[in-house]
Amino acid sequence: MSIIYKPRKMVSVIPGKEKTGYFAGKVPSGMITTHTLCQKISDRCSLTSADVKGVLEALTEEIEMELKYGRSIQMGELGIFTASITSDVVSTKEDLKPRKVKVKSISFRPSVRLKEEMEKVEFVRQRELNT
Repeated sequence: MSIIYKPRKMVSVIPGKEKTGYFAGKVPSGMITTHTLCQKISDRCSLTSADVKGVLEALTEEIEMELKYGRSIQMGELGIFTASITSDVVSTKEDLKPRKVKVKSISFRPSVRLKEEMEKVEFVRQRELNT
């Protein structure tokens, strides 16, 4: 298991801090479908693929509901999901009405275990096409 990367050029044009260099960019390596994920999970336990799909659908609905109540969801050794909010800047507290507030994004904070596992990832540089 390795993550493939390739060098990507970076140019900084900040006045007084002009700099050119390279950084590692992740090469997309595909996406797994829910169907395949359910089959893989089913192979690891006593649930059928259909059972796993049902659980994932119910889990998604429950996460949506809990986020709508402003709660964060700790998913065991996976991490924590939470909704972050934003609003326009207004002059007074009284002007900050509910209609001016919206969900900016859904944040995910990985667990310590997941972070530690990701520190073990190996990286492989993509082969150059010209060589």
